[in-house]
Amino acid sequence: MPRNNMDILCLLQEHGAILEGHFVMPSGFHSQTYIQTSLLMQHPHLAQKIAGALSDKFTQKADVIMALTPSDSVLAQEVARVRGVRAIFASKDDNGVMILKHNFTIKEGENVLIVDDVAVSGRKINSAIDLVNKQGGNVIGVGVIVDRSMGYLPLTVPLRSLLSYPMQTFTAKECPLCAAKIPFTEVEEMREKGM
Repeated sequence: MPRNNMDILCLLQEHGAILEGHFVMPSGFHSQTYIQTSLLMQHPHLAQKIAGALSDKFTQKADVIMALTPSDSVLAQEVARVRGVRAIFASKDDNGVMILKHNFTIKEGENVLIVDDVAVSGRKINSAIDLVNKQGGNVIGVGVIVDRSMGYLPLTVPLRSLLSYPMQTFTAKECPLCAAKIPFTEVEEMREKGM
C-alpha cells in the first residue's frame, strides 16, 4: 500500500501523470508542471490503495466524504468505501459558487472529511470548508493525494497529503514561460474541473 512519498511519486511517474509544459492552472496561476492523478485513479486497485492510505491519515470519525469536484468523486467514493460511510461531491453553479447538487446533503453536526487530488493555493478547499459550515457540518480535515503548495496554506483545518511536491507557480505577468512565448499546454482534465 502506498504509504510514503516515494511510492506515490513512483506511481505518478510510472503512469505518466507528471506532465511538463506551460499550464494555466484552474486557479489562474501558471506552472511548468501539472500532476494528473486521474491517470492513477482509473485503475481500481490503485484507487483502493491510495484511498486506504489517505483514510489512514485521519483517525477521527467521518460521516461523509466530500470531493471538491465531480472529477474527484472516484477518490471520495473509495475513501468512503474504506470508512463505510457515504460519498458526495460539490459542483459549481452558473456564477462559479461551490454548491451541492443531486440532492446531496450534509446534516447538522455531521463530520465531513474533504478529499481532493492536488492542493495548490487552498482557495478551492476554503470554498468547500465554507460550504460544509453553511450546511451545519464539521470539517475534520482535508486529505489530498499531492500537496503542490510552496508551504503555508491558509486553512482552518488540518491538511494531510500522501506526497508533498512543491512546485512554483506564477501570475501571468511574472511567468517566465509567457515571457519566453512558450505556448500553453492543453489538458482536458483542467477544463472539466472548471475550478
